[in-house]
Amino acid sequence: MISFMKCYSVCVLLLAVLSLPACKGNEPAVQEPIDRTTDCRSVKESGAYSTWYKPVNGWVGDPIPFYDNGTFYVFYLQDWRTGYPFLHPWHMVYSTDLSSFTFGGEVIPCGAENEQDVALGTGGVIKDRETGEYCAFYTGHQWAWESMGVPTQAILLSTSKDMKTWTKKGEKNFYLSLRGKGDYVENDCRDPHVFWDDESGLYKMVVTTHSSAGATLAVFSTKTLQDASSWQLEAPLYTDPSIWVMECADVFKEGDYWYLTYSNVADRRVHYRYARSLQGPWQIPETDTFDGRAFYAAKTMSNGTDRYLVGWCPTRIGDGDPDQWGGSMVFHRMVFNGDGSISMQIPAGVDGKFVSAKAIEVIDSSGKVVREDGRYVLSDKASVIFPRLTRACKVEATIQAGQADDTFGFAFGACDERTEVYSLRFDLPNARLVMSQDDWASGTSQTQTSVELPIPADRKFDVKIVIEKSVCVMYVNGQVAFSNRIDKMYGNPWALFTDTGTDISFSNVNLYE
Repeated sequence: MISFMKCYSVCVLLLAVLSLPACKGNEPAVQEPIDRTTDCRSVKESGAYSTWYKPVNGWVGDPIPFYDNGTFYVFYLQDWRTGYPFLHPWHMVYSTDLSSFTFGGEVIPCGAENEQDVALGTGGVIKDRETGEYCAFYTGHQWAWESMGVPTQAILLSTSKDMKTWTKKGEKNFYLSLRGKGDYVENDCRDPHVFWDDESGLYKMVVTTHSSAGATLAVFSTKTLQDASSWQLEAPLYTDPSIWVMECADVFKEGDYWYLTYSNVADRRVHYRYARSLQGPWQIPETDTFDGRAFYAAKTMSNGTDRYLVGWCPTRIGDGDPDQWGGSMVFHRMVFNGDGSISMQIPAGVDGKFVSAKAIEVIDSSGKVVREDGRYVLSDKASVIFPRLTRACKVEATIQAGQADDTFGFAFGACDERTEVYSLRFDLPNARLVMSQDDWASGTSQTQTSVELPIPADRKFDVKIVIEKSVCVMYVNGQVAFSNRIDKMYGNPWALFTDTGTDISFSNVNLYE
């Protein structure tokens, strides 16, 4: 019996071996065919975004991020772009690692036409320390305020026990406004941000408004979060007579400093201040903005280890249209430096999402280009063109510049005669990054957005660019984030280029999907 079993086992093994495909030795893996064409193609976007989140239908407006018990929640104003009177119900997505998001549905709907919240605005989410309930404070906007005899804007409240089902408290149970309160413009009372202040033992609510001092952040405080009658008006947190409004304000503490962030509708940028105390004085850092004008309405969330800044990158639907309201959600990891300043880094979840390396091959070039040891060395006015971008991806490169007046970068939509190319340019003479529309044939360039760029002494730049459809987010040296909407990027070739400079080296050029 034993001999028979041994014989049977050997036969089965032999048959299994004979049934395997023939070994191909060390032959290289089959590569996808390279598309070497360089004609411009127009791609009409549709559907959702996964990384830089956008819903299947509609767009993301003003994110309201909140972290709780291992999950990042991002509430946002759903932008249907369908007109008045009903605008911007709160929708929600969630993630455990910020690499992608799951849709959590509509959580706060618009009210009826005769209610304060016929249109919804930005707010903040906090957990009630007494009841354990989640509280979403939000702006209710009423268009017919004059005929109804109510303020244009008031602060309302919805609550939840599980972050899924939310219940409006109703105007009779919670209604907070600035009507009849001091020097404030009573119809401007919006974007509430609520936080707990250990020092005073009080909840604080920062509200966007105006006063005779200019743009103002008013402050209410209370011990009882859900009792509107208990909220008392305090001295304003911050005023700025030079601007009209400070939108979507956020206040939080990291290390030894309190931080204030807000968005300025005039320059369309997110700004910040820092102080040793909530009473100030608030310091203005040398560079007081995050990202460029294609990143707006950002607020923050922290898991206790890392804090993230969450905003939106606007759509630019139609050639020549200015940046519009709402778009795709974009977020950065915040790095807090010892001097109070803040740097921007790629979130680990995003960085680790794109790990499948794809072969890249030059399909065209111009000017003085030398390829050596895996590097592309460009001088004067030169370019190297790579195949079309057809999937979400991450581009990495290390750039070594030579002189302080070098200009170089990455270009998208490098197709046809290259008369409409969109460039992310390292403008070293002016210490900035620029996104511009360029005509390579005529040599003209039109700047669209820019950010400040610290120039290291060795002029070396480690770059990561995360691309999804028409959203392009560049990170440089773990310090700077630069977001842009480039409609012509998706489906067309991309390039490395130089305007001026000698022997500018692009090494470790990789593409990951």
